[in-house]
Amino acid sequence: MKLEEQLKTALDETRMQMLGVQILFGFQFQSVFQSDFAALTRQARIADALALALILFTLSLLIAPAAQHRLVEKGEATLRICRVVRGFANAALLPFALALGCGAYIVLSVEAPRTAIAGGTFTAIAALFFWYGLSMTLRNKSLSKMARPTEEAATSIQTKIEQMLTEARVILPGAQALLGFQFIAVLTNAFRELSAFDRIMHFTALAAIMLTVMLLLAPAAIHRLAFDGRDDDAFHRLGSRIVTIALIPLAAGLSCDSYVALHGMLENSSVAGLGAVLIALLLSILWYGVPLVIRRRLRP
Repeated sequence: MKLEEQLKTALDETRMQMLGVQILFGFQFQSVFQSDFAALTRQARIADALALALILFTLSLLIAPAAQHRLVEKGEATLRICRVVRGFANAALLPFALALGCGAYIVLSVEAPRTAIAGGTFTAIAALFFWYGLSMTLRNKSLSKMARPTEEAATSIQTKIEQMLTEARVILPGAQALLGFQFIAVLTNAFRELSAFDRIMHFTALAAIMLTVMLLLAPAAIHRLAFDGRDDDAFHRLGSRIVTIALIPLAAGLSCDSYVALHGMLENSSVAGLGAVLIALLLSILWYGVPLVIRRRLRP
């Protein structure tokens, strides 16, 4: 398999993980606006906040390779970016499995509180087994039969554009899940009970995520309407910039709505504010700070 084909496969697998993450991602944000949320125990609310943090960390890891591919490699398929995509995708499985365990604990704490801890633990262990344990068992047997590319070649413009559009599709599900929650939340009774500041934060996040979705869909529209679907270096450069810029409002929207959700879960504005700031820092570092540092080291 060629290097660019391996990268495409890795990006497609990352996209599959993102599609799985978006379901739990939407649940974590919506839970605080549900009518029965007030009936949850303190432990269940803490688990909900922990699950939100874990799923945000998972999402940040899945999107990080796209940022590096755009900012560091400028769309070229390299051995380094292949390792980065696989490494981040593998690392993202751990917080995702723990978030699933927290989600199972929350659900069971409502219907079967005595089995909540056991059920949540079993869910996390089962996910870790299927994602890590089973893979490690098969790894030694499969590696000896696989030949990995050792040389890099110039990536065709067709492949660059295809991978750029794939990376936009990797990012889009997370933004879509949050955007749907944001629209629905405004129509709930719980939203009317929010403070004026929380509502401002929510609408700020709503505007940021709408901008993110617009930007992520723009390359496909431009490709059809402006370039008639033709592969062109100018389109690749423009599309890469748009996808890279789209991460800015996405990070802002995630941070603002994280404050709203954490405030509702923990009923502590200081802790919610600190959590939102830490999330903003994490996303900024992973999506921009690390890629820019790597680019500077590779291309002084």
